[in-house]
Amino acid sequence: MDSQDFLITQARLWEGSGERLPERPSPLRVRDGRIVAIGPAAGEGGGTPREIALPGRVLVPGLIDAHVHLELDPGLRTPAEQLAVPEAERLAGMAARAEAMLHAGITTARDCGGGGHREHALRARIDAGLARGPRLLCCGQPLTTPGGHCSFWGGEAGSRAEIEAVVSRQVGAGSDWIKLVATGGVYTPGSRARDAQFDLASMRVAVEAAARAGRSVAAHCHGTGGLGLAVQAGVRTLEHASFAGADGFGTALDADLMAEMARRELWVSPTVNAGWGRRIEDERGEPTDFFRRMAGCLRRQRDHGIRFIASTDAGIPGVAHADLVDGLLAFARYADLRPVDVLRAATSEAARALRIDDETGRLSPGLSADLLVLAGNPLEDLAVLRDPEVVVFRGQWLDRAARGALAVGGAGR
Repeated sequence: MDSQDFLITQARLWEGSGERLPERPSPLRVRDGRIVAIGPAAGEGGGTPREIALPGRVLVPGLIDAHVHLELDPGLRTPAEQLAVPEAERLAGMAARAEAMLHAGITTARDCGGGGHREHALRARIDAGLARGPRLLCCGQPLTTPGGHCSFWGGEAGSRAEIEAVVSRQVGAGSDWIKLVATGGVYTPGSRARDAQFDLASMRVAVEAAARAGRSVAAHCHGTGGLGLAVQAGVRTLEHASFAGADGFGTALDADLMAEMARRELWVSPTVNAGWGRRIEDERGEPTDFFRRMAGCLRRQRDHGIRFIASTDAGIPGVAHADLVDGLLAFARYADLRPVDVLRAATSEAARALRIDDETGRLSPGLSADLLVLAGNPLEDLAVLRDPEVVVFRGQWLDRAARGALAVGGAGR
């Protein structure tokens, strides 16, 4: 169905911030891809919209995954394997993964790094209607140290001039964000997640260069030391924030640093994904050590008032791009959050963090018509998000029949 002018009636609507789902239905009108009215005014305004009655259904904003890597195939284990993928196959895989995300209800995603700005080209194709996928915010090549984590993507820099050059290159390519690799990571051979990669002065150079270009910085942070430096440097979102120490993730918690993160009103993008969900219990049904450590880490951050946004790190081994909802279910378990808090993290709060709340993240007049039609109430059970009856993106209507055309093989990659 095209996006010209339609009126949804008889459905209840959660607009993206409320504590509860209203008991009474509320009509919602879409024209030319945007929400133009909600409530009694939806039946006014001239024209003859196509009416779509959805009794018993629930409307929620489209979901946002704040940390993905479209270039990465989650079926491959190492950077070397990823880099060996032929170019045509890589591009086809990226397109299939983007389409799978949209069909799963993800209407916006921030791509947090790739090597050749291929995600920028895919973004242009999606925006032009030549490919199906979510709204993409792109970071481009992650800024890292020579030989550091993610250096295989080409964003290495050591000196001030080199840092500024890498930032300038991403801006010139059309990147919406700058990704700063503040600490080591797991995926890069020889890297240690707990180690800081840049000193404070270098991080500030990156943040200032980004700010001059009107860009914000997302900082990859595992180790507590590098995390603290990124906070001082003035980044906007903290990716992972796993407080890693010598004994692993979640073992170097720092209450003073958490208080400072909250004071600065930063957002943590914890990249809780389906893989985390598989690590909650061991074969005896007992909580794993990983669950204990990371649940403690996230709950301490929650108790300090730190703001979370939903993210998965999709593309790393075993984490499919369409599996955000499984990540949300795991996130609720680890952080001990209510469904409404998780939903906000995946809609309105994520939009605020990503500076796109004037475009999406809520159901509100003037915003893009990005929404899901659900058979149940996700504020009671997040699992109903797994199977949206309809995904609407920029006013384009994708029901189950349309989404079923996607090949099964592409949906998982």
